[in-house]
Amino acid sequence: MATGDIDLAFCDTCAFVFNAAWESGATVYSDLYEETQVFSGTYRAYQQRLAEDLIGRYDLFGKDIVEIGCGKGAFLRLLCDMGGNAGVGYDPSFVPERAEAGAARVTFRREYFSETTDQAPPDLVCCRMTLEHIAETQRFVRAVRRIASPERGTIVFFQVPDVRRILAEGAFWDVYYEHCSYFSPASLGYLFRSAGFEVLRMDSGYDDQYLTIEAYPAEPACVADARAGDGSLEQLARGAATFSEVASDAVAYWDSLIRTVSRAGGRIALWGSGSKAVAFLSAVRAGEDVEYLVDINPFRWGKFVPGTGKQIVGPEHLSRFPPDLVIAMNPIYRREIAADLVRYGCGGATLGALGDLQAAPVSASALI
Repeated sequence: MATGDIDLAFCDTCAFVFNAAWESGATVYSDLYEETQVFSGTYRAYQQRLAEDLIGRYDLFGKDIVEIGCGKGAFLRLLCDMGGNAGVGYDPSFVPERAEAGAARVTFRREYFSETTDQAPPDLVCCRMTLEHIAETQRFVRAVRRIASPERGTIVFFQVPDVRRILAEGAFWDVYYEHCSYFSPASLGYLFRSAGFEVLRMDSGYDDQYLTIEAYPAEPACVADARAGDGSLEQLARGAATFSEVASDAVAYWDSLIRTVSRAGGRIALWGSGSKAVAFLSAVRAGEDVEYLVDINPFRWGKFVPGTGKQIVGPEHLSRFPPDLVIAMNPIYRREIAADLVRYGCGGATLGALGDLQAAPVSASALI
């Protein structure tokens, strides 16, 4: 199968981290792209709180909302249902057959949003976990600025992974080809100011995994200054300089743990089959000893992850092939995963999670 190179670079002027080896033709987004996270109760609760916060903070009742990179449309429908809003979603990976009943005032366009898109100014532009997939970030944000109206008071809300955590943890599992752009508050603020926005608010969430920005179209355009973000360019530069070493240590840790369990005759499974799992298995040589990947998203069951070809199964698979070690691809789901392990008779399985290198894995039942 086709592969691509990753050559992370750091700009010491604007704090932007990017894959200098990225090629636009190497990634394709269609209805075969499966990004849905709403099968998790943990994620649904987070998404509900996020929608409530935005609606409450900006009085989004009876308003017009545009979501760019809406996926299968769950968050846009939530915003529209909760506030009686009308929505338009853009995403080539949208699947009409999976649209939920109701939310009659929501329409979806299976296309990319660009500077040529014909879209009237809305009251809110929402773009979550999409900007990191775009190489020409300023061009994209300027296209958003084109439909953001100062007269209407358009609010722009973006959410991206927080590169500060990635660098600090050596989170090699969060570095993969589809992500060509990585942001900190400094670089994200710089980007939006240089594209003609005034930054209203920036925040971290979801166990500091996500970085959000809320902005307003500025007239005249703000002067861009990377140091108007979190003022920590030097810290980011140090994190970028040491990332390779820290990530290598993390790879070695998981390689050793998996080999130890495997040599003792234990069965090993990963919980989660998305990009983190693909990156993990690509980096950890002992990944060949992983028997299967568990995912609660039924649209992934029976499929295989790229690269290693490991099979993706549903949680009921645990009852017939109980694991001895389960590695959660995201630590925020640890308790949710532990509950499923107990439910399927695997409460004695050892449960570890990426990002917790200082914390020894424990039995799943101990977390309930």
